[in-house]
Amino acid sequence: MWDDYNSLIPVPLCSCGIECTSLKVTHKLIQDQQLMQFLVGLSEDYKVIRGSILMTKPLPNIDQVYSLTQQEDLFP
Repeated sequence: MWDDYNSLIPVPLCSCGIECTSLKVTHKLIQDQQLMQFLVGLSEDYKVIRGSILMTKPLPNIDQVYSLTQQEDLFP
């Protein structure tokens, strides 16, 4: 769903030829919000892995977190 949403409302790209820090920060903020939404939606069975992920600095991306939760399913 997020891929569909992001394709409909993409983060603007800078056309000045210089990497804009504010756009990078905005993109990371959106990714972190999506990650939090994913983590909050997990059942209580994942509370240990959720806590471990939230303690990670910097926060991993959603693909890494999804992989970690799948591993938790395989090896509870």
